[in-house]
Amino acid sequence: MNKEVHPLVANHELVVVPGVYDVLSAKMAERCGFHSAVLTGYGFAAAHLGEPDFGFFSANEILDCARRIISAVDIGIVVDCDTGHGGPLNVQKIVRELVTMGARGMILEDQTWPKRCGHMRGKSVIDAEEHAQKIRAAKEARGDNMLIITGRTDALETHGIEEAIRRARLYKEAGADVLFVEGPRTREELAIVGKELPAPLAVNLIEDGRTPLLPLEELQEMGFFSVGFVLSGLYAVARALESVYSEIRAKGTTKGIEDQLMPFSEFGDFIGYEKRFAEDERFKVD
Repeated sequence: MNKEVHPLVANHELVVVPGVYDVLSAKMAERCGFHSAVLTGYGFAAAHLGEPDFGFFSANEILDCARRIISAVDIGIVVDCDTGHGGPLNVQKIVRELVTMGARGMILEDQTWPKRCGHMRGKSVIDAEEHAQKIRAAKEARGDNMLIITGRTDALETHGIEEAIRRARLYKEAGADVLFVEGPRTREELAIVGKELPAPLAVNLIEDGRTPLLPLEELQEMGFFSVGFVLSGLYAVARALESVYSEIRAKGTTKGIEDQLMPFSEFGDFIGYEKRFAEDERFKVD
């Protein structure tokens, strides 16, 4: 496995964050050396429900997934909490559960419910002050705990860049630790976000999505600190499954594509079977 790390990441000038959607993907992110990952709502809906990110799952469903992931890995997990699944009191309930399970952070967006993926059409947003109240509620419920609150706005698509900037500033005043303007469509819009908003700033890069895939150096110069590749792993797995399953269906064998598969022994080491064997031996009856 390649252990080289981009200089901006190695020097802690940028945080590059992969998206995860279950325990296995989170363990792989940890194995590859990431210090944090995002439990993506899009990925959760796709992997667990086979559905697009249309608000089909409840807060409890993604919190259960987050709890399993956090108990299985030592890296920080930021949880995509969508709109908070209700009003300020619903947000506070989620925050208290995230704090209890040891989550690193949460993302809270200002879309109406049911929401859409930030790079999909058909989005709409609630009143900015209504979302600011949700962020204030999250900050209050967090108390002195270290949970990072990311305030996200999807207003760029619906209202334009000026309104997106205004909303993000309002969310900062309300208590958001990180600001996230979803879906900048051009290099120029990214530059405006970086110039007009206070740090730290987050951006998501989605292959074939709305935001251009700029080099890390350019994003860092614009003022971004956190760069999320939140769906890359999901898309890679989908393509890999398609390839291998198609081969099995067509030829009835995996001979010739072994290099696409993690060997039995390596996968066992990855998920820790030797550790479990050793633990099991301690309780064997002589």
